[in-house]
Amino acid sequence: MDAVILAGGRTTPDLQEATGCSMRGDLMMGGRRLVQIAYEACKNVCSGYVICVGSSVEGAVALPAGQTFLESIRSGLEASSGTEVVLCTADMPFLTGDALNSFISQCERDAHINYAIVPTALCESRYPGIRRTSLAIREGRFTGGNVALVSREAFLSVLPILERAYANRKSPLRLAMQVGVGTLARVMLAKFLPKTLPLRELENRVGRFIHGRVHAVVSDSPEIATDVDNLEQYKAVLEILKADP
Repeated sequence: MDAVILAGGRTTPDLQEATGCSMRGDLMMGGRRLVQIAYEACKNVCSGYVICVGSSVEGAVALPAGQTFLESIRSGLEASSGTEVVLCTADMPFLTGDALNSFISQCERDAHINYAIVPTALCESRYPGIRRTSLAIREGRFTGGNVALVSREAFLSVLPILERAYANRKSPLRLAMQVGVGTLARVMLAKFLPKTLPLRELENRVGRFIHGRVHAVVSDSPEIATDVDNLEQYKAVLEILKADP
């Protein structure tokens, strides 16, 4: 099993001014760069190559970042050779091999995409003070994780669909025409009327959209759903590390 680390994310202007780092993967946490933390976790669970897209770390295959997040994923998958590939971002300060292995052990290996979601309350309890994006569905409120286990060939085949959706993301009408008005309406309804959308229905609708099988892995590892995107989150993580180094 190979792993692809997506390390092309840039820091916000205020975070760059405070740290001197233009890339999130270069931020120092606990004496290590975030991309190094991701590499060590991936190497702990993956027997194949670890491919780093958008940065470099000793031991990993380094590739330049794409123009978009999806282009970087494509580049990493095309450079990998395994049938299954772990995807993870390089901005998770608390990521460990154990957390990543726990996620993988819960994956359904016949699914084309296994994507992690973590109960928001668990994230807030373990790592307080860090703002998160979340969605309330029938089973509870969840935060999306920053890791996935994908079928390499299947994911490459659906990338054109995902790229069109990404291009249409700022046009609700075009996006609705592509993913289906019903699917988009159900997700929007869940934002305003929480607990109306069942998880399995969301999986099925996304699966129909990409013509593949999608499985949401409900993980109890907040390490895989806690990242650093801005200065506020960076300061919050430093406070957590200071209290529990």
